[in-house]
Amino acid sequence: MINPIITSLFLLVLQALTITAAPTSAAVGPTVVLRPGKVIGTTTVLGSSATPIVVNKFLGIPFAVTPPKRFLPPEPLYQYSGPVNATAFKGICIQQDNGDALIASETEDCLYLNVYAPSVKKCDDDELLPVLFWIHGGDLKQGTGAEANVDGSSFVANQNVVVVTINYRLNGNVFGFSNAPNLAINQRNVGFLDQRFALQWVQDNIAAFGGDPAKVTIFGESSGASSVDRILTAPPVNTTQPLFRAAILESGQATVSAFANAGGPTAWSTLVNALNCTVPANSTNLEADEFSCVQAADTFTIRSTINANSVYTFSPVNDNVTQQATPFLAAREAGNVAKVPILIGSNGQEGLLLAIIYLIPDFSLVTLPLLEEVLYSLTGSITVVESILPIISAIQAEFPYFDLFEAVAQVYTEAVYQCPAKLVASATTGLGIPTWRYYFNATIPNLQYPGYPSLGAYHGSDVRIVWGTYPAANATNQEIEVSKVIQTAWATFAKDPWSGPGWTEYGQANNSLACLGCNGTGGVELISDVGLDSRCAYYESLYAVTTTPFF
Repeated sequence: MINPIITSLFLLVLQALTITAAPTSAAVGPTVVLRPGKVIGTTTVLGSSATPIVVNKFLGIPFAVTPPKRFLPPEPLYQYSGPVNATAFKGICIQQDNGDALIASETEDCLYLNVYAPSVKKCDDDELLPVLFWIHGGDLKQGTGAEANVDGSSFVANQNVVVVTINYRLNGNVFGFSNAPNLAINQRNVGFLDQRFALQWVQDNIAAFGGDPAKVTIFGESSGASSVDRILTAPPVNTTQPLFRAAILESGQATVSAFANAGGPTAWSTLVNALNCTVPANSTNLEADEFSCVQAADTFTIRSTINANSVYTFSPVNDNVTQQATPFLAAREAGNVAKVPILIGSNGQEGLLLAIIYLIPDFSLVTLPLLEEVLYSLTGSITVVESILPIISAIQAEFPYFDLFEAVAQVYTEAVYQCPAKLVASATTGLGIPTWRYYFNATIPNLQYPGYPSLGAYHGSDVRIVWGTYPAANATNQEIEVSKVIQTAWATFAKDPWSGPGWTEYGQANNSLACLGCNGTGGVELISDVGLDSRCAYYESLYAVTTTPFF
């Protein structure tokens, strides 16, 4: 006999055109019915055999028409062609500088997201759960929401939240940020438009998975965090129906920039020439003809052309819609930012890994002439280079055991990540918006970069700690504890962002900077930022002259 209560609810759902879960069977994974159609997922089991926790995973759900029209904004997907088999990740967006390792997975058919949700809610049946919406990093050139490092199962199982991870078109291989001159300025940053499209998808659909569209926290790391900041400062900043209610920024922001990143127009012209897409001078619409030619080129011919030449930098443009010109600090201080609580922070040794990338892999071979050359390539200004060199000398005087490489890495850490986090946190606090700031400084042995066993809390080393995806086989006690503490703090913030992650609001006491994993511990230690940020004023000249976010 059919349960009359279930029947009534099902009819009510159909009448209201809302979204609900469909019945499951032993042969079919967890199933939801969305407006475009049915989505069938899979499950994973965490915990012990005595207390197993089942997590529903819906992998590879299209959130827009995919593949999208090349270089053009995403379009809504109104109807699936049939049930979506969301049991495995779909393809990832075209990458830059990743060699050939990921080619089999790379495709322009990549506008997919992944949803992780409890199979059984641990709260009142009428209460929908907070949602964590993740934007991956990778310098806007690499990465995917399908990385094993950001599997949301641990978050769901341990914190009783819903997690969403997304793909978006990237800038390294032109597809996400083409800079094509025939496009309207507000249509060029399609990678950022993808992110916003996915965020709107969550508003429209996440209730089907048990998530509350009114309780969405956006978070990201590196260029994912700078993407979050772009959303925070996108006009209009005050909406009657915001797509999120809180934000977490890990090692990134887009309010101030130490180095410029505006090579997109040159990169487009170079690519047009390399693909033999130049057209006769008597063309009636030169820009449109070139655009059509690049649009029609083979995907992997474009990929290989760009990856073979480091001069291609398809940077986002300042369109005043998805990206504001830097420095945006004064505008932020004046209130041009979403009035939602934020949690922002950085790692202790961000620059060590990045200095390896930008300099050379052998610390001892870094010389002053080489350093000046690299700094000039980053800044394009000999005046700026000359202003940085005294800061490096001051750091070596304070830390005589630092070699030149380590001193440069410290400048990079402070100028690109640490001091901007301070500025953004201070500006937000000044508006009366609840703000929390952290400083991750744990050296985790089994997460050190291959070949470099002592990089400390380098850029990105916190990601697997936050997500609980660190290698379990040889995890240290500190690693296990600090992961629990940070993941719980992030989830606590998402559940009640106005109360925060569990420590004092930034600026409300002398010691209000949360040091996570410091001094070999796994807990939270509140410290003063005075000494830590003592050199931040040195970088103001960099921020004052740079008009585009670095990443």
